[in-house]
Amino acid sequence: MATAGGFGALIPVAMTLAGIVAMARARSRRRRGEAPPEDEDFERRQAAAAEMERRMASYLAGRSAGGWDEAPGEDRKQETER
Repeated sequence: MATAGGFGALIPVAMTLAGIVAMARARSRRRRGEAPPEDEDFERRQAAAAEMERRMASYLAGRSAGGWDEAPGEDRKQETER
């Protein structure tokens, strides 16, 4: 049973080989012009991420503008001091 310990080293090799085979298959499908299956969940996640980035950019722009929601000439006081 001295060879039983050597099987543990074969797992990374097998995983690497499986990855190479998957990449080769995907490349051959792209070359033949076959479209990948549509992923509606992916499209929804992409749209949600784009919306979140747009909102964050708007928020950061408002913060760097120095209080765009304040009226001109209004001094900067905290709500508790007003």
